[in-house]
Amino acid sequence: MARRTDRAPQPTRSVPHRRGHTRSAATAHRLSTPLNVPQPRENAEAIRSEHPIMHWVLVTDENGRTYPESRWL
Repeated sequence: MARRTDRAPQPTRSVPHRRGHTRSAATAHRLSTPLNVPQPRENAEAIRSEHPIMHWVLVTDENGRTYPESRWL
């Protein structure tokens, strides 16, 4: 037996969308200049850290089962 459910009321837009709105010169300039530009990372050989880096590898035992194991770089 199917029950009838009432749909939730859909919210209406309170502010109508303005078409043809142009940005001010200050807003256009602010949006056109990037705030922070990503810089390329150094490669792994160039990075020297005081702390060793741990990564995970999959190791196969003598029975053929594979399990994760942590290794230090």
